[in-house]
Parts: sequence; C-alpha cells; structure tokens
Amino acid sequence: MQAMRFPRAPGRATTGSAPAALFLFLFLLVLLGFASTSAGAQETPSSAADPNTAVAPDRARRVIVLGFDGVDPDRCREYFRTHKLPNLQRLAEQGSFADLDITYPAESPVSWASFMTSSNPGIHGIYDFLYRLPYTYTPDIALSNRVTEPLMPSKVSRGLLTLAMGLIALFFVFGVARLLRASPRLALILGVIVALPAWVVGYTAFYRWIPYELPKPETRRTGTPFWDYAAAQGLRVKAIDIPVSFPAEQVDNVHLTTGLGTPDARATWGIFALYSTKEFQSRASETGGVLTTVKWQGDTARAEILGPTLLPAEGDIRLPMVITRDGEDGVILKVSGLTLPLKVGQWSDFATLTFPANPLLKMMATTRFKLMELEPELRLYQEPLNFHACSLPPTVDISSPRNWACKLAEEYGERETVGWSIATNPLRDEVIDYDTFLEDLYFTLEHRRKVVLGELAKEDWDLFIAVFLSTDRMQHMMYRFIDPGHPNYDAELARKYGGQVLAIYQQMDEIVGEVMDRYLDDDTVLMIVSDHGFHSYRYGVNLNTWLAKNGFMELEGPLGGPDQYRRLEDLFDPEGSFFKNVNWSKTKAYCMGLGSIYINLQLREPQGCVSPSDYDKVRQEIVDALMKLEDPRFPGQPVVLDVVKRDDVYHGPRFLEAPDLLVCFNENYRVSWQTSLGGLPPEVFEDNIDNWSGDHCSYDPKITQGIFFASRKLGDIHPNIMDVGPTVLHYLGVAPPDDFDGSALQEGGGS
Repeated sequence: MQAMRFPRAPGRATTGSAPAALFLFLFLLVLLGFASTSAGAQETPSSAADPNTAVAPDRARRVIVLGFDGVDPDRCREYFRTHKLPNLQRLAEQGSFADLDITYPAESPVSWASFMTSSNPGIHGIYDFLYRLPYTYTPDIALSNRVTEPLMPSKVSRGLLTLAMGLIALFFVFGVARLLRASPRLALILGVIVALPAWVVGYTAFYRWIPYELPKPETRRTGTPFWDYAAAQGLRVKAIDIPVSFPAEQVDNVHLTTGLGTPDARATWGIFALYSTKEFQSRASETGGVLTTVKWQGDTARAEILGPTLLPAEGDIRLPMVITRDGEDGVILKVSGLTLPLKVGQWSDFATLTFPANPLLKMMATTRFKLMELEPELRLYQEPLNFHACSLPPTVDISSPRNWACKLAEEYGERETVGWSIATNPLRDEVIDYDTFLEDLYFTLEHRRKVVLGELAKEDWDLFIAVFLSTDRMQHMMYRFIDPGHPNYDAELARKYGGQVLAIYQQMDEIVGEVMDRYLDDDTVLMIVSDHGFHSYRYGVNLNTWLAKNGFMELEGPLGGPDQYRRLEDLFDPEGSFFKNVNWSKTKAYCMGLGSIYINLQLREPQGCVSPSDYDKVRQEIVDALMKLEDPRFPGQPVVLDVVKRDDVYHGPRFLEAPDLLVCFNENYRVSWQTSLGGLPPEVFEDNIDNWSGDHCSYDPKITQGIFFASRKLGDIHPNIMDVGPTVLHYLGVAPPDDFDGSALQEGGGS
C-alpha cells in the first residue's frame, strides 16, 4: 500500500495545551498507519507484499503473459524441426508446450474474450465479429455498442443558461456603469445593449453549438477480466493492446491500453482513404475504403478528408486538403494548418488533424499518409483516422487510467489507436501494394515491441500482459505464397514474399527471447498464448446461397442479382437492408456473420415462420444436409467437419443470444465474404482469388487450436484458452472465482 503522508509540524504554539494535543494527534495517526498497513498486508498476496519472502514451488512473484494473434502450433513444430525458432524451442524444452483448445467459433474476439474472462460466450456474450440485433434481421458490430450520453437534462436548462448569460451581462455592465457615476437609466440602457448580444451568443451556443447528447461507446462484452481479481488484491497490472477491452474500464492498480475492437475516430473499424487522379467506378472499395478522384489544376489538386460526425444533426466533417507538386517525384500536402512534404514511396510522420464542428466543438485525430505514385496517376494513401491519445472525446477511453495512453505516446511516440491496425483491407482491395503493407506491419510491430519492452523494464508490475497482432495480419495476407495449391498462388511473387510468414514467426521468437533473457527467473512465470491457429483459405462457401438452393431460404427473384452483391459500407447503411429480396414468410433459416446460422423462429424473429415445436427438427435437417456437402470439383472430400448446436457448446446468462448452429469447415474452405455481408451470389462454391488468402474464421476449432507455452513444467496437459486466467491467478496466489469456466493448470499435469 502507499505510505501515508503526514503534514509538516507547525511552529511552536503559544498555549501550553497545543503541543500535547499535537503529540496526541500524531501518535493516533501513527497507530492508524500501522493498523492500515497490517490490514493491507492481510489483503495482499505474499508475492506482492515482500520481495524477500520465499514463495511456494508452484507460486511466483510475477507473471508475464504474451499473446501473439493467430500463431499456429503445427507451424511452430515445423519451424522447430529446422531450428528456426530457437527461443520458443528453448522455452518448450525448459517448460511446457501444447496445443491450446479454443472456444467456438475460431474467431479472435471470441477467443480473446474467453481468454480474459475465463468463460464461454454464453457468459461474455461475444459470438462473432457481428452481433445480431434482437428482433431484427440486421447485424451490428459485436464488440462495442454506441449509446448517447446527455449533456444537459432538457431544453429548459438551456433556456435558463441562456437567460443567465444575458442577466449576468446586464447586471455586470449596469454595476460598472454606476461605479463610473452613470445615471441609473443610462446604466440600464448600456446593460441591455450588452445583454442582447450575450443572449444571442448564449442561444447559439446552447441550442446550436453544444449538442444535446454525445455518442458514448459501451462494450457488449460481459464478465470480469482475470487480472481485475489480481488488482483487487493489490497486485499491479500492466496490460498492453488488449482485445475486446474497449472502452477501457477504469480499475485501480490496472494500467491498460485497448486493442482489437477499438474503433477509429469515425466510429468504424478502420476506414482508409485513397486520393487519385484515376476515375473510380464507386466511391467506396469493397471493404469500405473512401475512394476520391482529384483533378490537377496546374500543379495543384484539391481534396477533402472525410472526418467524424460530432453533432447528431450534422453530417461528416470534411477537412480541405491541398496537394501541390514538388518537383518530379514529390508533393506537398497542406491540411489542418500542417505542411507535409512527401516523396514517392515515402510515409509521413503522424499528422494531427483538427476537425471543427463549430466554434466550440472540435475533434482531433491522427493519421499517416504515403505517396504511392505520382506518374502516370497520382495515388495518395491515407490510413484510418486514429483517436488522438492526448485529446480524446470526453466519452471515449482507450486506456486505464484515462491519461495513460497519452503518457505512452509522449514517451514512445504516436501509434495507431484503432484496434484493427495494419493495412490488411487496403491490400485486399489492391489500394496499396505488398511492400506498403509490410512497411506498415513492421512499423506497427516495432512500436509495440518498444512499448512492451520499455514498460517491462520499469519493473513496476506484478502481472504483465501484452498482445501482438502482426502474426495474424501477416498470415491473412501472405498465405497464398506458401500454399502452391491456392487458386491465387503466384510463383514469382512467392519467391519475393514467401518467406514473410517465417519472418514474422521469427520476430515473435526474438521478442520472446528478449523477455526470457531479461526477466525470466525462478520467481517469474512466462506464458505465451495465441487465440487460434491458421489455414489456407482456398475456397469460399456461400452459405446463404446453399440455404436458398436447399429449400431453407426463399427468395423473391433469382440468385446472384446485382442487388444481392454487397459491400462493407452496406453493413453500416442505416437506411439499407442487410438481406435483399428474401421472402421471410417462407424462409426457415439464414446465415449471419462468419458461419452462424439462425432459425427463422416464431416470436423471436420479426417474421419468423418456424414454430418452436419444429425448431429441433429444422436444425437437424440443416445439420444432416451440411454434413453431406461436397465440392463437385473434389468428390469424396468433406467440406464441413461439424455443425455444432448451441446447446452443446454454450451456457450462461447470455445463452439466448447465441446462433442456433455453427458451421465448422474443413481445411481450405471458409464462409465467403458475401455471406458475411448479406450477399447471395449464384453459386455455392467460389475460388478465393483475393490477397486475403489465409484465415481461421469458420474453420473447425478442433483443427484450429492456438499455442500454449509456459516456463514451468506442467506435464501432460490439455489446456483450454479459458484455463490461462485461473493458472495466472494460481501462480500469484489469488483464488479464482468459482464461476470461471476454466481451471488452473497444475505443475506435474492436470488442472
């Protein structure tokens, strides 16, 4: 606990009783200090109370948990055989290494939520990247929800404030005028003259410039992170880039920054922009990037940066930007008072942009630019707008304490605060090239490494957790170069980029090695985990098309019409419809998200046609039919390994939010992008000719396990991702709560 701070003793008192009273007062304070210290020692685990006190063999004073998103255990073993990962191999030999079972489905937000709360989705409520809004056929982002927070209770309060501003101005001027010996009449006239514009300013401010309410994000995840139980016992926790933690909860003894699930400053998952002299057929790319055509007028082109919406009644704020040629290979950007010179192939530093909604309300965001090309066409890339760590909206917290993100930025430099950092979607849409993607990935990784190692070095923690996403992003975009059977395999590009998956695993190995060499000792336990493994994504499966062709979904019109092809921007269109031309009165089931099937159930769905008595029958019909699904090009090879009913894998207070069925695909097959966007292409199977060529979503979790390393020998274990939290608490001497689904792994094996 913190030491008590006593006030300095005052000077000698003039009365005889004062020194005695002061002595008695200080004596009582000292007694209270001893009592508080004693009580704190009873509440704090011995591992944190005294660094010189011995701990039990299966305990530790400190625990470090490093998460690497998407690291595959089989790929680790492959690299072990050729000694490509010496530090991880050393850790496995000294301690433990095992496949890590994960929860259903094999998706990052689901797995990380189970990791942090040690519970299944029936408790934490995260079932997918998308969330099915109750009593609708419409999805929303699963990780956070936007509500509103009123700034003033009513219009009456605004009127009273406006009146008060005028009256204050009136009485102030009246008083000053009277002090200057003006007559009462003249003083009153002067007061009214000043009060009138004050009323106008007040009316404008309170009725036009200050919104009635502000958007406020709330997490959809429920359940308590395991580190909060350690913090409640006085242990100091540091947690860097934690997925599914936005907005950050303000918890004593916890320093945390949010990761996956943190939106950009436009309240999306990361909308990028491309400015080009090329004519675009659409204003948005497939993944929602903003595509803007600009025209040269001499050596100058003008564009607008699409910013956030700050007032409910207003649209997006647009910030003017001027692009001026600077020689044959460069431009100068002028935006938001900044001058940014760029050469072809060069990235800018982080630029702080100010988006003013009105004279009183503004928002600051950061971004980076890269000049991709100048001739024959201008191509200027802008990454998503990040929240400015030191100038956050009042309702947004990206760290705990709230100002910790700012302190980290001041110490280590600006970073992407958007949770989906690293430019996968721009590469998928071919807005950027592979070299630009790699530059962004390694830039982000180096910053994260610097922050993690820098904060570890401060030694002001008992439990340290950090998550790195670069391993996942690299495999998503590079798998086609290590899989010659992929429909989008390119031998020439494979020679250039085929070593990048190994390279990112080696980067992970280097980070683990640094941590082992600096911090691993007899009193420190190190664990390495991932949230899932990885597979080649060769073929997409249009599940809603399959439902339509097999009589489970009824359409009003043919499959594959132009209005049945969807883009990501359609997902966020408040006036749009997620599904087009579906006859719900005859539809038994529909797929939403990444492999989740819902029965069109009466009383639950708006136009449900399946009675509760037929619910199990319809589910079983879909299970039986999907288990027989074959790709006609590869007869005899199963496409689906399992179709899981929610009753078999979920339990808890949020069970009823679960999808009715989960489709678990075999190697090489994944639910298609169009299915996740509500589209209905004409065919069930399609070749994946996308740069996004590796994946884990909708694969059977039994073949998509993560990794688990520990610096202690745990014997013959079969760990689950929900066991990590209880194991950490066990080592720290903190009893995990009884309602955890996971249990502590014991040295010697078992749990």
